[in-house]
Amino acid sequence: MPLAPCAVPCTARPAAAGLAVARPPRVRVGRRHAPWCSAVVPVSAVGHRLCGAFRRCERRRRGHGRRSLRPASGARSKLVDVEEIELERPALYMVATCGTPGSEPSRWPIGNLSDITLRALQVLREVDVIFAEDTRTTGLLLSRLGIQLNQRLLLPCHAFNEEQAGQSLLRKLRDNQCAALVSDAGTPLISDPGYAVVRAVRQGAPQVPVRSVPGCCALAAALSVAGLPCSRVLFGGFLPSGGAARLAELRSLLRQASTGTLVLYEAPHRLLNTLEMLRDELDAEDARELAVCRELTKRYETVLRGTIDEILMEVREKPENQKGEVVLLVAGRAESERGPAVDAMEVLRILSAELPESRYTKPARDERGAPGLTTRSKKLRG
Repeated sequence: MPLAPCAVPCTARPAAAGLAVARPPRVRVGRRHAPWCSAVVPVSAVGHRLCGAFRRCERRRRGHGRRSLRPASGARSKLVDVEEIELERPALYMVATCGTPGSEPSRWPIGNLSDITLRALQVLREVDVIFAEDTRTTGLLLSRLGIQLNQRLLLPCHAFNEEQAGQSLLRKLRDNQCAALVSDAGTPLISDPGYAVVRAVRQGAPQVPVRSVPGCCALAAALSVAGLPCSRVLFGGFLPSGGAARLAELRSLLRQASTGTLVLYEAPHRLLNTLEMLRDELDAEDARELAVCRELTKRYETVLRGTIDEILMEVREKPENQKGEVVLLVAGRAESERGPAVDAMEVLRILSAELPESRYTKPARDERGAPGLTTRSKKLRG
């Protein structure tokens, strides 16, 4: 079958096959021009739609091309239209934020720029004032998210000025303004400043609502991927930096979390020391499961899971496992390793039947300082 170049413009339908060859005009599609319709088709072809170039032009014109990712001018996402709610005034919004790539990412245990939520973006765009743990970090985050301050205030609220920030926030709220409280990465107050500020608002302006804008939280993210029991969880935050206080706090937390999962935040330069302390405190027969989660939601996200000896070996052999802030999880003892449950009232009942009251109430009172023990024993005797 003889072949001839297709000479019909992409916007017209040929009246018959075998027309004269002519250069077609450009077809403007948005900011770009469609490619020349220079494909070669059989002369006997009836429809110009067989031309691949024409199909590409049509797809771009209708918004189905690869470059048609942006909605038409003035169009808005249906999801944003549904979820956006006008901010209350006055009100305090506790906004969970994500980490900022390129600004010391190892400081935070979690933080992908895409973790930010639509509601957080709306609040950060519309509030009158933003209180931040570090104004430099938050300023960089706002810039990366394309949010302009436009003469709005960005004020510090860190561990050393929480009282003053709380009073400043109260004045803003009394002026019928709405404010946002953010940390460097994650949810405010979860091992981050802000407790004194929220308490000041609850006590000084109880009629002002405090709203949660949830999002990034290393605690919840680590629990969801570690594969350890989550029905009972004890969050210990950061351990003290001092040696004696650090060991005492770890022992206390291990006792309290004997039947649940203990969650700790740890700095990279202290991770190895904490794991060695855990190995010394856990009995050889106490084979609890551990998990170390680092760089959550980032490019080098890592989750190590196993016994304390296996985790220690992995961390020592691979130095990269000691980079980035981590979340350390320690599972509780297995039910087969727990001792039998003791009913305190039953013990008191047996002792009251065999011994005088002074013999079993005074030592207990001295050791535990438990008030009302004598009253209970008298009720049992009566």
